[in-house]
Amino acid sequence: MKTIAALTITVCAIPMSAQDAARPKRREPRPEVRYPMTADSLKQDDVPQGKLEGPFLFQSTIIENTIRRYWVFVPAQYDPAQEACVLVFQDGARATNPNGALRVQNVLENLIAKKQIPVTIGIFITPGQRGTEFPESIGTGNPDNRDREYDVLDDRYARFIIDEMLPEVGTRYKLTHDPAGRTIGGSSSGAICAFTVAWHRPDAFRNVISMIGSFTDIHGGHAYPDLIRLSERKPIRIFLQDGVNDLRNPDNPERDWHLQNQKMVAALVEREYDCAYVFGDGGHSDDHGGALLPLMLRWVWRDYPGVEESSVDLIAEAAAIKPEPVELFPGFDSSGSIDPTGSWSWERRFGRTAVTSTLTLKLDNGKLSGLMRTQRGIADPVTEVLLDPVTEGNRISFDVIQRFGGNEVLTTFHGIVEGDTITGWHLMDFGGQNRDLRWQAKRR
Repeated sequence: MKTIAALTITVCAIPMSAQDAARPKRREPRPEVRYPMTADSLKQDDVPQGKLEGPFLFQSTIIENTIRRYWVFVPAQYDPAQEACVLVFQDGARATNPNGALRVQNVLENLIAKKQIPVTIGIFITPGQRGTEFPESIGTGNPDNRDREYDVLDDRYARFIIDEMLPEVGTRYKLTHDPAGRTIGGSSSGAICAFTVAWHRPDAFRNVISMIGSFTDIHGGHAYPDLIRLSERKPIRIFLQDGVNDLRNPDNPERDWHLQNQKMVAALVEREYDCAYVFGDGGHSDDHGGALLPLMLRWVWRDYPGVEESSVDLIAEAAAIKPEPVELFPGFDSSGSIDPTGSWSWERRFGRTAVTSTLTLKLDNGKLSGLMRTQRGIADPVTEVLLDPVTEGNRISFDVIQRFGGNEVLTTFHGIVEGDTITGWHLMDFGGQNRDLRWQAKRR
């Protein structure tokens, strides 16, 4: 549901000479790769079908004033007379998205059928939303208490999982109490969250899956490598994945995702943890971790009773998965002719805030001009003049100065115009990091 606010237009016009002097050369999006899924992440008709139950709502008393959703995957092989192993995965809506990069329920279904992991019940949990209602509009996005649950280093989330969520699901299903039979995982901030649970409570969770982990200084997570070195070794088994193009920040190493993942691995190896890792070519994306997930789960449960011994080196198999290059501007035609004149709009989320943008373009004698109107949540809309808008064949490019918390951020847009759709890239330097995001606008 859109919120309509009174229209307030702020137009920031900068003389062209000042623009040319102040703006750096317009950059292009970084090369992108994609890791394809294997059959183990896809639905297989010849595999016994489990069921994904939910979403259910849960109001925590440990993480007070929050409500969240969760799902439970029950494999076809579950026997109510037998304890099942447990996989807890953060960002549950994203983890179970049938069209997403993870599809964890499919992986469980396929691996259990081949006896490559034990019979396992999956518990997929969203972060908390403050208050008593969980808005439908969140979708697979981030509820507003995510960083305060996932990126902090105290034991509150561990207590929430162990003292509230496991008993909640345990009223319906028989779950193991064996810490070696429990795995906890996640992606990005969900990964550091998973490690924090095991770090505080290795008596409850021994196995960790970490994908593009945010072991950075969001709320002190950069401290983990030193904590690992200075603390008594804990009985934790962990498989980490990251990409060399994860969120990089050469000016602030403690906010450099890949550097901090490297430091985590170095500390774990130095302290002789049962640790595996694969560093690929990707960025801050779930797709590499999703491609590796079947091997990651097999590795953490490789010696669990009832699991068939692997005939391959699982770490080597994971490292051998290579990406496919992605065409950044599919459909680009340097000789194409377009007239993007008109109004275009799109919606996205920036952190916890819904953002609606409207682009007004005019092509006059081959010269492109325009305005962009942006509304963040219920705030008054702001309209900016497009800086140096140009066309090249069927591609348009322009810059906009946007404002975030009192800061001015130069943002670059590139897009391919095809009929009533513009599809392309939205680039900014935010907090010392290059952020390359996709965008798609529709003609109104």
